[in-house]
Amino acid sequence: MKQILFLFFLFSAYNMTSQINIEHLEVGDKAPKITGVDQNGLIINSTEILKSNKILVVFYRGNWCPHCKKHIGSLQNHLDEFIKKGVYVVVVTPESVDRTKETTKKWSTSFSIIHDVDNKIMMDYKVAFEVNKENVPNYYGFVTNKVAEYNVANNNVLPVPATYLIGQDGKIIYVQYDPNYKNRSDFSEILKSL
Repeated sequence: MKQILFLFFLFSAYNMTSQINIEHLEVGDKAPKITGVDQNGLIINSTEILKSNKILVVFYRGNWCPHCKKHIGSLQNHLDEFIKKGVYVVVVTPESVDRTKETTKKWSTSFSIIHDVDNKIMMDYKVAFEVNKENVPNYYGFVTNKVAEYNVANNNVLPVPATYLIGQDGKIIYVQYDPNYKNRSDFSEILKSL
C-alpha cells in the first residue's frame, strides 16, 4: 500500500510540473546569449557585457505577482552592491514593454528589464512553461487573467522564477531554479559568494 501511495504521489508531482523543464541549466554550463532591448531603450547583449562584467539574470513573472514584487524590491535594494562587485543585472520577463516600464516606475528599479520577445531567452534558459491547469493547479483562473493582461497578446507562457549568475568566461557560476514560485534566490547570499 505504501508503494502504491508513493507511486501515486510521484505521478501527481510529475504531472504538476510535466511541462516545467526539470533538466534546467546547471553550474558550469555555458550560458545562452541574451539579447534584447530594456525598458529604457538600451540594447542588451550579454557577449558585450561579459567583456567587463559578470551578469546576474533574474527571471520575473510580472508586477502582478506578490512574490515577484518582493523579490524585485530585494534586488533593487542590493543593486549597488552588485555593481560594486562588477555584476550587471538583467531581469527577463514575458511582460509587455509597457508593463516593464510600469514596473520600473512603480518600484523605482534601475536595472535592465527585458521583455522576452517570443519567449526566446526563457526557452534558451529552459525556464519557460505554459500556463495551464496542469502546471498551475492553484490560482489557475487568477494567473490566466493576469497573464492575459500583462503579457503580449496570445502569450500564455511564464518563467520559473530562476536566477543565474554568469562569469566573464560565459559559464554559469550560480543557479537557483525551483518550480515552486514561492522559493526565490537570496541576493545577500549571492553577494557573499562573489
